[in-house]
Amino acid sequence: MRIAIVHHNPDIIRLFSYLIADLGFSICWACHTGKETIIHCQNDCPDLLLVQINLSDMKGDELIRQIMETSPTTVIAISDSVKQNPGQVFEAMSAGALDAFSEPSTEQTESLHDLKNKILNIQKLHDSLTTKNKNQQVISIKSTPLIAIGASTGGPAALLTILKQLPKKTNAIWVIIQHMDNQFSQGMAQWLNEQTSINIEIAKEGQVPKIDNVYMASTNDHLIINKTGHFEYTAEPVNYPYRPSVDRFFESAVTHWPNKLIGVLLTGMGRDGANGLLSFYNRGMLTIAQDKNSCAVYGMPKAACELKAVEIELDINDIAKKIMKNLI
Repeated sequence: MRIAIVHHNPDIIRLFSYLIADLGFSICWACHTGKETIIHCQNDCPDLLLVQINLSDMKGDELIRQIMETSPTTVIAISDSVKQNPGQVFEAMSAGALDAFSEPSTEQTESLHDLKNKILNIQKLHDSLTTKNKNQQVISIKSTPLIAIGASTGGPAALLTILKQLPKKTNAIWVIIQHMDNQFSQGMAQWLNEQTSINIEIAKEGQVPKIDNVYMASTNDHLIINKTGHFEYTAEPVNYPYRPSVDRFFESAVTHWPNKLIGVLLTGMGRDGANGLLSFYNRGMLTIAQDKNSCAVYGMPKAACELKAVEIELDINDIAKKIMKNLI
């Protein structure tokens, strides 16, 4: 959890910083005035804001109200004394503060223990909300079309032809499985990014894919999408000759992605992806293979055609248009 502190006294800021570090949290910033606070919150909103009620340039309730309008976050108000200034505390909480505590003093050291408990309770609340939001995000993402593309020999040029035709916003998620040693995948993603408008990045373990992004597998293990909608890398099948495996990703997508799928198999040697594309076809999804004339090696598409897994064969220059038309 990232915490920010607003107080006119540097010694108080330092005391709170030690306490927060002792709890294992980080200080993202600290400042002394209301105007600084508003700017900081807009540029780097913390998970929790500790804010003094009586700042030199702004009343506490006014500051909290502005923060909640422009950069809403969890706020704890700091008062000289909660018991002696109940009106100020209630005004701050009416403006949006979740809680308040008395500023520590030599006579009131128990206030620090009180602050620790409040921060730990807010962490629990924050964690539960974060988990809920992540689950909602996965549900939302899984209602998005996913386009899975497999390629091998001649794949980089074929992929560039498709990706150059895509707009920045496609309202879909794109995943590329290109047979390639992992030491080259980052460079390939960068090379494609430099020549296209859509964002291309490496798929990370545990990542939830985002709409309008293109993801590339980047280890010598196999990329899959798991039942929670996250990317995952797996060594299985260990003895599979193609790494990363197109079939393995296609089959995971069919199993775990409930919405529209489009499977595309491009130029490449061997048979990887043919069985996976057949699983797409059997589920009633659009399946596309690059045609023989535009392939560098007509191996993978041919294998899929032999399995009757291909709904349509297309020249490489026509595949992007077909996909986008199917997404509308």
